Amino acid sequence: MDHPEWFVTRWIAGGPDAGSDAGTGIGIGTGIGTGIALIAEPGHVNSYLVVGSRRALLFDSGMGMRPMLPVLERLTGLPLIVVNSHDHFDHRGGNQELAPQVIDIAVHPAGLGGHHAAPADFYPTYRRAATRAAELFGRFAELDRSGPFTLTPDQHPRPLPPLDRWRIPAVAPTRALADGESIDLGDRAVTVLHTPGHSPDSLCLWDPETRTLFSGDTVLSAAYWAHQPGADVTVFARSLGRLAELPVHRVLVAHNLRAELDVYAVHRAARAMSSVAEGHSRPEPGTDALGRPVDRHELHGTTVFTTPSSVAPGTTLDDGRTR
Repeated sequence: MDHPEWFVTRWIAGGPDAGSDAGTGIGIGTGIGTGIALIAEPGHVNSYLVVGSRRALLFDSGMGMRPMLPVLERLTGLPLIVVNSHDHFDHRGGNQELAPQVIDIAVHPAGLGGHHAAPADFYPTYRRAATRAAELFGRFAELDRSGPFTLTPDQHPRPLPPLDRWRIPAVAPTRALADGESIDLGDRAVTVLHTPGHSPDSLCLWDPETRTLFSGDTVLSAAYWAHQPGADVTVFARSLGRLAELPVHRVLVAHNLRAELDVYAVHRAARAMSSVAEGHSRPEPGTDALGRPVDRHELHGTTVFTTPSSVAPGTTLDDGRTR
């Protein structure tokens, strides 16, 4: 039996003039509604529902581990458009379930040739990564209970559902979205922003009414993955610089328990990615969550993963040193 409670859902509170408890998404002050709901899967994936007067929009469909449609039906009865932030499995795993029920599955044109089925080795790789993450958190939580007591109940990740029959099949998108295009939802519209760097087809959505940026994997509360095929650090830095010019009130990110960030996260990421792109960073060897080797850059409160490589001699680093 499928249980909607596998998902955590809540409406994002607070209009652009209301204060916000950074990192929690709890509105303070006026309590103005945004018409935006967080839909969080167990594990690490966040999707967002934006509700207008005539249509609703779902930004990313998650991993598809459990049906999302019952959750969406509890939140809105409006016709639905699905927008995938990019063609990675953890952002469009629910497309198969939703495709027969929605107006469109929309992507950037650079992603139209993708959206293939996940290969067989993806599933055991993901299970290993999820198991390791749970083990690491368990050790951290045990240490926390011995003294700091920094963790609150909502900061504990929920266990994954059984994954024996979980599959992400190929689902062809039905609509291409151009940079700057407006998606009309009735009494509100969101703007498409092409933000390549993490992937060539990455896009964000901008809601000027609430000054909310839906960032996909372009702005994160976790490490920035700039080491996968199709990633480009220089292009990534340019995209983040563009986002830093927006009058952002909140950033709603695609991963982890910290779903909501403030505008300063965009500026920190833009500075960090620019430093990496210009060679002003001394990375340390590391691995990503899937165990693959990376160069790990830590600067401006931001972690950036790049493909393993050496720093060129004579490069001036961000801390003033010359290699």
